[in-house]
Parts: sequence; C-alpha cells; structure tokens
Amino acid sequence: MHLKKLAVLLSLGAALLSGTAFAAGSPASPFQDGEQVYPQGKLFTYDKQDVAKGKGTAYGKFAFARDKAAPDSAIKEMCYLTLKKGASIGTHQHAFNEDAYIIISGEGIFTDGTGKETVVKAGDITIARPGQSHGLKNVKSKPLVFLDVIAQNDTFLKNHPEAAPKK
Repeated sequence: MHLKKLAVLLSLGAALLSGTAFAAGSPASPFQDGEQVYPQGKLFTYDKQDVAKGKGTAYGKFAFARDKAAPDSAIKEMCYLTLKKGASIGTHQHAFNEDAYIIISGEGIFTDGTGKETVVKAGDITIARPGQSHGLKNVKSKPLVFLDVIAQNDTFLKNHPEAAPKK
C-alpha cells in the first residue's frame, strides 16, 4: 500500500514540476493495467480549466492521465484535447518530461520557449523536451483538436538528478 501511495505522490509531484498541474485528480480510467488498445468509445472525459495559466477549457478524452499512470511507464499521459476559439494552454516549461502535440484538426498557434509563434494545423507535430517551454492557442472559429502524449525522460533524469521530483 505504501508503494502505491508513493507512486501517486511522485506522479502528482511530476505534474506540479512540469508546469501543467491540475486542481483535482483525474477520474479513474476504465482500462486495466497492461491494456494496449484504448477504444474511442471508452476514453474517459477529463476537462481542464486554464491549463498552465492559459485561458478557457481544454476538453479532454483520455486513455490515462499522469496522476494515475503506472510508475514504470514512460508514457504518463495520453489524450485528445480540444480547444475552442479563444482557449489556450499557457506557455509552460517541462522539467523532466517530454510533451508532444499531434494536430488532428483545426489550426492553432504554437509558442516555443523563445516566444516564437508558429501556425500549426492537421498533420503537424510539436514537442517540448526537458527544459523547453511551449504553449498552444486557438484563435480560429473551428475547434483545434490534438493528441497530447506526455512521456517521462528517464535518460534526462539520470543525467540531471536535480530535476527529479522532490520526495
């Protein structure tokens, strides 16, 4: 039981350090440990408000979220997110994980760590590696839909132990 509590605390610490902390835990995933297929109809809804000091709601359909990810899994979160017009994920820095956005539909403005803005659309992929910052906003009428995949970079943690979540 103590290991489970420690795993949850470490996952929450990781979320806080990554700059995209959530006000409350995600709903329980309907999937079993070791699952390899996450049917669209079984993804759970988890909507986030003002993510990373962004604006509006990020509407989510999740296979799993960071606060309930297996401690030994590299991929900590995997979901579809939708930003409606005017909504954004604020520019935030990743401590030791990597975050990829795969744009499914719509058009958005991606902001990198230097403040450079790039228009992204269906088929484009972005990534923020450890130490890098990123943000995304939708200024168009059509919803911006993207796949968000967050993975822990153990090689970075091994080489930069100071970036690890505090116990």
